[in-house]
Amino acid sequence: MTEENTARSALEPPPPRKPKEKPPKAVDELDPDAWMVTFSDLLTLLMTFFVLIFASADPVEKAVQEAFGQRSGVFGLYRHNVMEQVLIVPRQDLSEDRLQVFLDEVGALDIEVEQEEQGLVVTLPTDAYFLPNSAQLNGRAVRRIGELADFLRATAHQIRVEGHTDDLETGAPSIRSNWELSLARGGAVLQQLLKSEIRANRLSLVGYGAVRPRFDNVSREGRQRNRRVEIVILNRRQ
Repeated sequence: MTEENTARSALEPPPPRKPKEKPPKAVDELDPDAWMVTFSDLLTLLMTFFVLIFASADPVEKAVQEAFGQRSGVFGLYRHNVMEQVLIVPRQDLSEDRLQVFLDEVGALDIEVEQEEQGLVVTLPTDAYFLPNSAQLNGRAVRRIGELADFLRATAHQIRVEGHTDDLETGAPSIRSNWELSLARGGAVLQQLLKSEIRANRLSLVGYGAVRPRFDNVSREGRQRNRRVEIVILNRRQ
């Protein structure tokens, strides 16, 4: 190398140094699509659930719907789309839940339903259904019993109407005892069921007076709840 080249090399700046590459940090990378696995599992479970519900549907109801093109209510009534005729299909799966759903649909909040060994017990509080100290139904009672009869017509169960009083009621002057008052109130409900086309051979009537209280007759609230008419939908069918 000549002296001229040596001098020129000394005057030129040195080439830039490459920066040292830093070692990559260990970072746990998240898959942005990982949620789809859980979501697809959820959809699969939902689909399985609805398939099971569909498969367990009542085949009799399904056959009627396919044959007549009808829609059914929870109480087993079918309305024909063309002829507007009502077809009654007796149901054998009478349950507390099914009756309660029907009562909720019609807004019957003043009716209590309870499952007992003998069958379903539908309780009508007499303070809400009868005029004070009488066996005369008020207007709301007639409407409610008619709505309940819509449900009962679609069943084949025997029905027993039971009248109950508290230990203080005496009734109108023409009614001499709690026995007569309970029987008269139960009879008024039974007559309304007959008017709503419940067959007479499905009905029976009992008046218990004050001998079968559900609550104590010491408090005002207890007496009020003991004044009742019970419609017992028996387990046995006609």
